[in-house]
Amino acid sequence: MKYKLEMYGWEVEATGHSITDEQVKAIQDLMETNGADELWEVRHDIEIEGIVDDLYDPDLYHVSRGLDNSGLWFLLRNEKDEEILKFEPSDISDIYEVLGDAADDIPYEGYLAIPGEGDKSEVDNILAIFDENKGGIAEYETFESDEVPTAKDFCLQTGDIGTPDGDWDFISKVYFKGKELEVYDHLDNRGKASTVEIYRKDGSTIS
Repeated sequence: MKYKLEMYGWEVEATGHSITDEQVKAIQDLMETNGADELWEVRHDIEIEGIVDDLYDPDLYHVSRGLDNSGLWFLLRNEKDEEILKFEPSDISDIYEVLGDAADDIPYEGYLAIPGEGDKSEVDNILAIFDENKGGIAEYETFESDEVPTAKDFCLQTGDIGTPDGDWDFISKVYFKGKELEVYDHLDNRGKASTVEIYRKDGSTIS
C-alpha cells in the first residue's frame, strides 16, 4: 500500500542578508524618521526605500523548515487518505540506529548568521529575519510499504541556523527505512511571530 507523511508544528522561514555599514546607517536613520523603537517596525520599509532590494532574495540563506521543538509531530495517511498513525520525534528511531556509520556521510545542513564566521558570512553585518508559523509544515512524497509503517521506521536529521543569540534548530531530512523522503508540498499554517535583527561584526545587535 502507498502512504504519505505529513509534518505539523512550528515552522521558521529564515533569510540572511549581508549588508554594509552604509546600509546599517540608512536603516537606523529610517527607524529614527519613522519613530520606530524596534527593527521589525521598519521591516517592509527597508525594501520600499530600496535599502535592500528584495527581502526574500537574500545572498546568505533562505530556508523554510519545521522547528525541532516540543510542538513538532507527524501524521501518516494511507492511499485512501485515512489516518494511520500519529507520532512525535521522541517516538522514532535514532538516525545512527538506522543508517549506522553512513549517517556521518550525510552533509549537515547548517547556516551562519554570525558576522566574520563561515564561508559565506565573512561580512561586517547580517540582517537576519525569522518568521515563525504554526500549523501544517510539509507533505512528503508518497512511498510504498508491504507492512503498515510504525514510528520506529522513521528517523530524521536536524540542522541549524547559528546566531549570536543562539541556534535555531530545525528538521533537515526525514527518512523511512533509511530512504530519504522528499518534500512534495507545503501545508497551510498561520504566522505567529517575527524576529528581525542586525548582527554586527563588533558584537553589537540592532533589534
